[in-house]
Amino acid sequence: MDGFTIKAALVIGLLLLIGFLWLVWKFFFKLFKHVLIMLLIGGAGAAYYYYRSLPPPPPDYVGKHAYMKETGVYIGVVEAQGDDSRRGPVWIVRPVGGYPQRYAKSRVMLKDKMELKPEQTPAAPAPEAKPDAAKASESKPAAAKAGKGKSAAKADKKKN
Repeated sequence: MDGFTIKAALVIGLLLLIGFLWLVWKFFFKLFKHVLIMLLIGGAGAAYYYYRSLPPPPPDYVGKHAYMKETGVYIGVVEAQGDDSRRGPVWIVRPVGGYPQRYAKSRVMLKDKMELKPEQTPAAPAPEAKPDAAKASESKPAAAKAGKGKSAAKADKKKN
C-alpha cells in the first residue's frame, strides 16, 4: 500500500471513531466512561499483539563482509554463527557464487563495507600481432575451402 492509501484509511478510521464517540456521548452519556476505557484497553491490547507478532530483527553480524585476518583476502558475506567441535566458535560465510562455509572466528575479520582492491595494470601494453595476408589464406579452415567451386578446388590441388 502506498502512503496516500494508508493516510486515507487512517482519516476514515478517525472519522468513524469520532462519530461513534459522539453517538455514545449523545445517547449513552452514562456509559461513555466505560466505552472510553474499553477502547483504550482494546487499543493497548491490539498494539501489544502487533508488537509481539513482529519478527525479531536479524543479528547485527548478518550481511557483513568477511576477510581473512592473516592475508586480508575477501571470503564472502556472513550468514550466521555457530559452534564447531574442531574450530570452536565459527562464522558461516557464503562466498561469491558458492555454498556456505565455516571459518573460525579467530581467523576472520568482519567489515561493514566491501573493500575493493585496485586492479594491477601492466606497465606497457603488449603490441598486437597482425597476421600477414599470405599466412591468413593458408590458415583458412577446411570448411571455408569447401565452399569454393570445383575449378577452385582443382587449382588448390595442383598447387599442393
